[in-house]
Amino acid sequence: MSSRIRKAALALLTATAVLASGTALVRASTDDSTTTIAPPDTSVDAPVALSEPAPVKPSRIRLPRRKVSIAYARVVLDEQQAYFYNDKRKLIAKLPVSTGLDGSTPTGRFKVFSRSAQTFYIPRPQEKMKFMTRFTVGRNGGNIGFHGIPYVVTKKGNVRFPTPLGIAPSSHGCIRMLDSHAQWVFDNLPRGATVSVVESRR
Repeated sequence: MSSRIRKAALALLTATAVLASGTALVRASTDDSTTTIAPPDTSVDAPVALSEPAPVKPSRIRLPRRKVSIAYARVVLDEQQAYFYNDKRKLIAKLPVSTGLDGSTPTGRFKVFSRSAQTFYIPRPQEKMKFMTRFTVGRNGGNIGFHGIPYVVTKKGNVRFPTPLGIAPSSHGCIRMLDSHAQWVFDNLPRGATVSVVESRR
């Protein structure tokens, strides 16, 4: 057996042995070339860390451009999400929201009864919001509904309230949304449509 053949055979045997152990990459050298061989994955029972997909930013959520008829809306408090369905209970949109602090968003089944393109928080009229779609009354007698992020008007412009959409409650009881989302709800959720508010989907 020539020296070259012996070297090639030795390299092949070494590669086979290490591959069987599955512990490292193998560089099998001959006089002609060097090849890197990946070991087989033998860690069948080893836990695999799966990365969670990054949440979609509210501003990047695409809504249907054409007018739709929302027949049913569902707000899930422990998710801070609102789901909107057509009359066949097909999901049209899922939108991040921020509901009431300290359980101030009532749970139950309600009906949309009025809408206002521009409104304000009665105890503090300087606190304004756009695209209010009302469906019930809160614990203090005020209306509860979907609306855009509240703001106050200052000399330097509108200052919006910090609102962790899709993350945590922050309101007096209403369902805060991006203005563009609130306008979409305002335009497509008619009077008489059902709104369900639940603690959890479980």
